[in-house]
Amino acid sequence: MSEFTLYELTDMYRNLKDLDLTDEELQQSLNNIEDEIEIKAENIAKVIKENNGYIDLLKEEEKRLADKRKAIENRQNYLKDYIETSMIATDKRKFKTNLFSFNIQKNPASVKWEDETKIPVEFIKTETKVMKKELKEAVQNGLEIEGVELVSTESLRIR
Repeated sequence: MSEFTLYELTDMYRNLKDLDLTDEELQQSLNNIEDEIEIKAENIAKVIKENNGYIDLLKEEEKRLADKRKAIENRQNYLKDYIETSMIATDKRKFKTNLFSFNIQKNPASVKWEDETKIPVEFIKTETKVMKKELKEAVQNGLEIEGVELVSTESLRIR
């Protein structure tokens, strides 16, 4: 196993071409570095695959905890509604116990509307969003728009 990092091996690979070596020496050195790069890449890929499993477990745990939190929140709302309903039904809108004070109070006014189309435009917020899929298809079909181009990139896939 090499003591060099993948970064160092890549740098060595690039620099070998600048050294004054015979063709045979150069080829042997390049082969050795390529072998070490492949070993390093394979080991890094193992770590990536292991992390993918860990990430999936964390996502499942996040969902489980979010579901649990939501269930507790729903229970809290039910319990508060239960107390409020009982207080209103018995006309007991305010009272104290040894530990808590209970009071049904008016909330601040909120706005409610029936037909959004009747609200003046200065009270409407709209967002502009580029429809990337449709734009891509149009450009692929020959539409030319200044400042818009199709760009192909590369990315690593490990299988």
